[in-house]
Amino acid sequence: MIDQVDYSLVYQELGLNPIWKEKLQTDNLKKEICFYQKFSLNSNTVFFIGLTDEKEIISKQKLFANISNYLCLINENTAEKYKKTSQECLISLEQKPDFILLLADNDYSLSDDLLNVYNSSKVIKSKTSMVDMIRDTKNKEILWQDIRLLINKIKIKIKST
Repeated sequence: MIDQVDYSLVYQELGLNPIWKEKLQTDNLKKEICFYQKFSLNSNTVFFIGLTDEKEIISKQKLFANISNYLCLINENTAEKYKKTSQECLISLEQKPDFILLLADNDYSLSDDLLNVYNSSKVIKSKTSMVDMIRDTKNKEILWQDIRLLINKIKIKIKST
């Protein structure tokens, strides 16, 4: 009976795999995709960032584009089209945001480097994700509440200055 035990499964379950095998497994994870839209609201620069993976990317990209279009409608001036980029590219941007509206899937968050560059108190993380909104359209109401929270924070900032 012991001759039939697959030791590689036992090592994996106990977390005893060699480091080089762990490295290979992390390399097989799905690539993170970052959508980015910059706009201005009451003279405050806002970054709208969406973090997700490659699964159902067409639906997610269309959803992000629709949300970006709405945010650009309430924008003070014309904004550029949203971009598909990486968090490293966001770190290197010259203009820093006053606020960040983050729409991230469950397994994704802003990197520590990005949070160090941008003040983490400026980040408003949505309580929903693109996956949740695609599965159940009622979750779009949650995003709407998060957008209203962003607008209220901007109004509070304006009143305090």
